[in-house]
Amino acid sequence: MCESCGKRTAKIQFTEVVGNNMVTMNLCLECAEKKGIEVKAALNSGLGDLVAEVWDATALTEADKVGSVNCAACGFAYSDFKSVGRFGCPECYRSFEPQLVVLLRKIHGDTRHQGKVPGEIGPQGLIRKQLMDLREELARAVQAEDYERAAGIRDRIRDLEKQAEDVR
Repeated sequence: MCESCGKRTAKIQFTEVVGNNMVTMNLCLECAEKKGIEVKAALNSGLGDLVAEVWDATALTEADKVGSVNCAACGFAYSDFKSVGRFGCPECYRSFEPQLVVLLRKIHGDTRHQGKVPGEIGPQGLIRKQLMDLREELARAVQAEDYERAAGIRDRIRDLEKQAEDVR
């Protein structure tokens, strides 16, 4: 049953993130529309449709929208990815990198996975993770020729490396 009106059969499962809380509701079509959910989009639950919708909303040019880019290795077209929801070969990730960067930023807010760290890895693992992040930040600072910031990051890396030795 619909959790909003309690009268009709729920057809849509709606998940909303508010702050750090995730709220999931089962809604009928009428209540979903009242909440501003595009029912047509929700009913087309295939990954290819989702990717196509998100991409269409974020595409930079008309050529990007029609997927005129092809994979150099297998010939797979980006428009094929939009309709199927998966690539033809591993090389497709490199061939479609510019389109994927835009798509991933739109869907996830970033292009790098920011998963959780398991509690059992201990302080040594946390330090290793911080060092890895700082080294990536250092590389970006050097690439941007921001040497003052790079020197500060370098010093933080040295301090963490000393701290890692003390933990051992």
